[in-house]
Amino acid sequence: MKIEHVFSCNDYTEEQKVKLAAAKFSYYAIFWWNKNQREMMREKGWEIDTWTEMRRVMQKRYVPTSYRRTMRQKLQRLSQGSLTVEKYYKEMEIALVRANIEEETEDTMARFLSVTNPNIRDVVEL
Repeated sequence: MKIEHVFSCNDYTEEQKVKLAAAKFSYYAIFWWNKNQREMMREKGWEIDTWTEMRRVMQKRYVPTSYRRTMRQKLQRLSQGSLTVEKYYKEMEIALVRANIEEETEDTMARFLSVTNPNIRDVVEL
Protein backbone atom coordinates (compact mmCIF):
# COMPACT_ATOMS: atom_id res chain seq x y z
CA MET A 1 0.00 0.00 0.00
CA LYS A 2 2.82 2.36 0.85
CA ILE A 3 4.60 1.91 -2.47
CA GLU A 4 1.35 2.28 -4.39
CA HIS A 5 0.87 5.61 -2.63
CA VAL A 6 4.35 6.65 -3.77
CA PHE A 7 3.43 5.59 -7.31
CA SER A 8 0.25 7.65 -7.21
CA CYS A 9 2.21 10.77 -6.21
CA ASN A 10 4.66 10.45 -9.10
CA ASP A 11 4.50 9.78 -12.80
CA TYR A 12 6.54 6.58 -13.03
CA THR A 13 6.61 4.25 -16.00
CA GLU A 14 5.83 0.58 -15.33
CA GLU A 15 9.53 -0.26 -15.62
CA GLN A 16 10.43 2.46 -13.11
CA LYS A 17 7.80 1.14 -10.69
CA VAL A 18 9.34 -2.34 -10.85
CA LYS A 19 12.84 -0.96 -10.29
CA LEU A 20 11.76 1.27 -7.42
CA ALA A 21 9.87 -1.54 -5.69
CA ALA A 22 12.84 -3.91 -6.10
CA ALA A 23 15.15 -1.24 -4.69
CA LYS A 24 13.13 -1.38 -1.45
CA PHE A 25 13.76 -5.12 -1.05
CA SER A 26 16.30 -6.28 1.48
CA TYR A 27 18.21 -9.42 2.28
CA TYR A 28 16.40 -12.55 1.05
CA ALA A 29 13.81 -10.66 -1.01
CA ILE A 30 16.44 -9.06 -3.25
CA PHE A 31 18.17 -12.42 -3.79
CA TRP A 32 14.82 -14.02 -4.61
CA TRP A 33 13.88 -11.19 -7.00
CA ASN A 34 17.17 -11.30 -8.89
CA LYS A 35 16.98 -15.08 -9.19
CA ASN A 36 13.37 -14.85 -10.36
CA GLN A 37 14.26 -12.27 -13.02
CA ARG A 38 17.19 -14.41 -14.29
CA GLU A 39 14.93 -17.48 -14.48
CA MET A 40 12.24 -15.51 -16.35
CA MET A 41 14.82 -14.31 -18.87
CA ARG A 42 16.26 -17.80 -19.34
CA GLU A 43 12.90 -19.62 -19.57
CA LYS A 44 10.67 -17.06 -21.29
CA GLY A 45 13.08 -14.57 -22.82
CA TRP A 46 11.75 -11.59 -20.86
CA GLU A 47 11.79 -10.14 -17.36
CA ILE A 48 8.89 -8.90 -15.32
CA ASP A 49 8.51 -5.25 -16.26
CA THR A 50 5.11 -4.16 -14.94
CA TRP A 51 4.03 -3.42 -11.40
CA THR A 52 0.90 -5.55 -11.81
CA GLU A 53 2.93 -8.62 -12.79
CA MET A 54 5.55 -7.96 -10.10
CA ARG A 55 2.85 -7.67 -7.47
CA ARG A 56 1.24 -10.92 -8.65
CA VAL A 57 4.56 -12.79 -8.47
CA MET A 58 5.37 -11.35 -5.03
CA GLN A 59 1.95 -12.28 -3.69
CA LYS A 60 2.32 -15.81 -5.04
CA ARG A 61 5.71 -16.12 -3.34
CA TYR A 62 5.10 -14.34 -0.04
CA VAL A 63 1.37 -14.42 0.73
CA PRO A 64 0.03 -17.80 1.82
CA THR A 65 -3.17 -18.98 0.16
CA SER A 66 -4.82 -18.97 3.58
CA TYR A 67 -4.09 -15.25 4.15
CA ARG A 68 -7.59 -13.92 3.41
CA ARG A 69 -9.23 -16.68 5.42
CA THR A 70 -6.88 -15.95 8.34
CA MET A 71 -7.67 -12.22 8.10
CA ARG A 72 -11.42 -12.92 8.07
CA GLN A 73 -11.03 -15.13 11.13
CA LYS A 74 -9.02 -12.44 12.88
CA LEU A 75 -11.76 -9.93 12.11
CA GLN A 76 -14.42 -12.30 13.48
CA ARG A 77 -12.44 -12.80 16.71
CA LEU A 78 -11.68 -9.11 17.15
CA SER A 79 -13.29 -7.51 20.21
CA GLN A 80 -12.69 -4.35 22.15
CA GLY A 81 -11.44 -5.97 25.33
CA SER A 82 -9.11 -3.49 27.06
CA LEU A 83 -8.59 -1.36 23.94
CA THR A 84 -9.86 2.19 23.79
CA VAL A 85 -12.78 2.72 21.43
CA GLU A 86 -10.51 4.56 19.00
CA LYS A 87 -7.83 1.84 19.02
CA TYR A 88 -10.43 -0.89 18.65
CA TYR A 89 -12.07 0.91 15.69
CA LYS A 90 -8.70 1.36 13.98
CA GLU A 91 -7.90 -2.33 14.45
CA MET A 92 -11.27 -3.23 12.96
CA GLU A 93 -10.70 -0.96 9.94
CA ILE A 94 -7.28 -2.49 9.30
CA ALA A 95 -8.72 -5.99 9.60
CA LEU A 96 -11.48 -5.12 7.10
CA VAL A 97 -8.92 -3.88 4.56
CA ARG A 98 -6.63 -6.87 5.05
CA ALA A 99 -9.56 -9.27 4.65
CA ASN A 100 -10.57 -7.35 1.51
CA ILE A 101 -14.05 -6.70 2.88
CA GLU A 102 -15.98 -3.69 1.68
CA GLU A 103 -19.29 -3.16 3.41
CA GLU A 104 -21.90 -0.48 3.93
CA THR A 105 -21.35 1.98 6.78
CA GLU A 106 -24.34 0.58 8.67
CA ASP A 107 -22.91 -2.95 8.46
CA THR A 108 -19.57 -1.73 9.79
CA MET A 109 -21.34 0.08 12.64
CA ALA A 110 -23.30 -3.06 13.50
CA ARG A 111 -20.08 -5.10 13.46
CA PHE A 112 -18.39 -2.48 15.65
CA LEU A 113 -21.20 -2.36 18.20
CA SER A 114 -21.66 -6.11 18.37
CA VAL A 115 -18.32 -6.61 20.12
CA THR A 116 -17.87 -3.26 21.85
CA ASN A 117 -17.85 -3.37 25.64
CA PRO A 118 -21.47 -3.28 26.89
CA ASN A 119 -21.20 0.00 28.81
CA ILE A 120 -19.83 1.77 25.72
CA ARG A 121 -22.33 0.07 23.39
CA ASP A 122 -25.21 1.32 25.53
CA VAL A 123 -23.95 4.91 25.34
CA VAL A 124 -23.39 4.72 21.56
CA GLU A 125 -26.83 3.20 20.96
CA LEU A 126 -28.47 6.03 22.94
